[in-house]
Amino acid sequence: MSSPFRPANHVTHSRPEQRPALARNGWLALGMAGGLLGAQIAHAATGESQSDFGGVGLMQTPTARFAPQGELSFTYSRTQPYKRFSVNAAPFDWMELGFRYVSVETVSYGAAAPDRDYLDKSFDTKFRLLQEGRYQPEVAVGLRDLGGTGLFSSEYLVASKRYGDLDFSLGLGWGYLGTRGDFSNPLAVVRSSLETRSDSTSDDGGDFQLGSMFSGSPAVFGGIEYQTPWDPLTLMLEYEGNDYSDEPLTVEIEQDSPVNLGATVKVNDNLSLHGGWERGNTAMLGLSLSTNLAGLAQAKDDGTPEAVAPSTHSRYRNDQTPEAFRVRSLNADASSGTAPSTASTAQPAGVAAEPSAHEEPSANRKPSAHGEPSASKKPSANKDQQGRLLTLDSFGGAPADSPLEPGATDGPEAEDLPRLADVDWDALADTLRAQSGLEVSQLRVEGDTLIVEAEATRFRDDLQAEGRANRVLHNRLPAEITTFRYRLSSNGLALREDEHPRQPFVAAANDRRFGAEYEHSITAHAASPHSSDEETRQATGDGVKLARKPFGFSWGFSPSLKQNFGGPDGYLYQLNLQLDALWRTDRNGWFTGVATYQLADNFDSYEYIADSELPRVRTYVGEYIKETDLGITSLQYNRTHQFGRDWYAQAYGGILEMMYAGVGAELLYRPMNSSLALGLDINRVRQREFDQQFGLRDYSVTTGHATAYWQSGWHDVLVKGSVGRYLAGDVGATLDLSRSFSNGVSVGAWATLTDAGDDYGEGSFDKGLYVSIPLDAFFTASSKGSTGFAWAPLTRDGGARLNRRYQLYDMTRDRDPETYWEGIDKVYK
Repeated sequence: MSSPFRPANHVTHSRPEQRPALARNGWLALGMAGGLLGAQIAHAATGESQSDFGGVGLMQTPTARFAPQGELSFTYSRTQPYKRFSVNAAPFDWMELGFRYVSVETVSYGAAAPDRDYLDKSFDTKFRLLQEGRYQPEVAVGLRDLGGTGLFSSEYLVASKRYGDLDFSLGLGWGYLGTRGDFSNPLAVVRSSLETRSDSTSDDGGDFQLGSMFSGSPAVFGGIEYQTPWDPLTLMLEYEGNDYSDEPLTVEIEQDSPVNLGATVKVNDNLSLHGGWERGNTAMLGLSLSTNLAGLAQAKDDGTPEAVAPSTHSRYRNDQTPEAFRVRSLNADASSGTAPSTASTAQPAGVAAEPSAHEEPSANRKPSAHGEPSASKKPSANKDQQGRLLTLDSFGGAPADSPLEPGATDGPEAEDLPRLADVDWDALADTLRAQSGLEVSQLRVEGDTLIVEAEATRFRDDLQAEGRANRVLHNRLPAEITTFRYRLSSNGLALREDEHPRQPFVAAANDRRFGAEYEHSITAHAASPHSSDEETRQATGDGVKLARKPFGFSWGFSPSLKQNFGGPDGYLYQLNLQLDALWRTDRNGWFTGVATYQLADNFDSYEYIADSELPRVRTYVGEYIKETDLGITSLQYNRTHQFGRDWYAQAYGGILEMMYAGVGAELLYRPMNSSLALGLDINRVRQREFDQQFGLRDYSVTTGHATAYWQSGWHDVLVKGSVGRYLAGDVGATLDLSRSFSNGVSVGAWATLTDAGDDYGEGSFDKGLYVSIPLDAFFTASSKGSTGFAWAPLTRDGGARLNRRYQLYDMTRDRDPETYWEGIDKVYK
């Protein structure tokens, strides 16, 4: 389920399910043990290592290198007196985002928590300015501790150039990276105020100290990374620009040498171990866990789709198999004194030959009958117990000595073709669900078209579901049905209608040379809601072959992880066993409930020490966790409605999340073929008792937002902007930017600014990173669900949003035509 500590809208269908972290001191041991015991030694490469601060670099200094697009890395390092934990993501191959926690072992958090180490939070970012060429280096600009307290704030410009096994970097650093101050600031010629650097620290953190950026005297830094002959090992030599003369929090550090030495061992593709000798007197140890989100995929075992009976249309059947794939008879070759064709092998009739190396295999190829003797006579039609035609074996090729005449068919005999009156529509709907994941609500015939009203519940690409459904329908319906139309919906909301002409699909499925013709014949357009008169006519008309009510009750167990980053407490977690149940009352209404049983947590160490005048709307999290082991997270009724072709609405009420109960409604305008959508939600909620049962506390608030969604069309970036009132009564705006990859993974960041001002307390405003991952990236069975998790520097009360479980923009994702057509290659799978 969605974490109660972060607003749900930051992660699409977020269901965080990840392993809880160990205590801070166990990170290094856990990574080393797991990696060394279960991993295979991998090949390292220069320009890939994570620095002590997180992000691609050497040790204390960054380089101009970037992780591959979609890379996500977790890094832990310890260089006394600092422990650093960072999360870094690469939404593009030219951009890096990250946030970091620094624990200062020699400094207390303060009077509020004197027995705990000081914990600093900060954001980093880096951008490529110039890509490496044959002679030119790669150049990047970066910012450290952006929007944090500014204790370690730095700006830098760095260049990197690779020569064989050596990667050289040279840079110029301001702020913490350049405290040595090698010379006057060259940027002072642009603006004289940049000559000196003012105190850029912030008591509360979170402020952007724009005026101090690139100011003060800079220092030179650089280094060399060497790929050793032993593949997993790289060595580093670094010259840093920080002389440790002005450490934050009056920390005293001695530096015997500005030269640092280090090494990285890449244990496997996901784990790297780091070690080094820094400042000439201090050891460094660390580890990095990385994965490429853009490359996450799992081989699928969704069962073999039904074979496609060959086209009965002479235009396609007379030339349905390319020459290279045709079966030739060895007897015919022998009798004619010719050698068998190198492009064919002897096969029984009805079995496709292996494709040649230079041609792409095509599904369900049939032997040609163009003047070539058949190895066996045409098999009889194969039927199941209901007399339905099932497989390709049911349809034999025409005998070689009786070539097809124009207009003739080569499929089953006329008496073998099913009639509409003989079709078992219930069994057909069950087969569609099993083969394609289409949950059918109605099957209707209009003229020569079969209309399938359904919800796609299995495959992430609708075209894959429709392609599998085409096979099922073609193998079971008479020739008079020439078009298959799929009317897709979600929770009773009509989204899109897709039409597939039957014969072009069959021809393309058997012979990909017809693929372009078929693919260009598919149409997709907006689905309008049925009027009440139309619904009545369809429910009683002769064309309706099957009408089904939606399934009733379903439930399941799963683990869930709730996580929180707060104040000096560091990383907090709660591991639960979750019961999730759903009961559909009709197509547009459903009850849903979630109960959780707590298995493990570390919230005993949680203390609220924030200095804020806002109502406590999220910082009671410790009380909710500690009060009970068994709680009701959600128990609500939802109902949807469609006002027109492009207008969607939902209303909901009950226990909406772990901390709040109430009622609300949402309206969404989302036209087909439009990159822009507009939404509005309003909610009246009341805070729940800490035991997570049915009691309510005194605090109540009206909260809601107007939201604009924009599919930018640039690198699949989605921009979401919201304005409105938050749970603490503060008013402001949220900007959310996310980038999606072709496998369905998305990486994003958000920032919320409200009128809370200084009342917000530490952090100054809400911000964080999040990741959403499709479930079928982990499992062999396809799924439309996704999981996600978010990282934020702090849990505070300002900028907090209601954690709504269902959102119309997610329900209506099939209104995006680009997503539909991107799956065109899946239509044959």
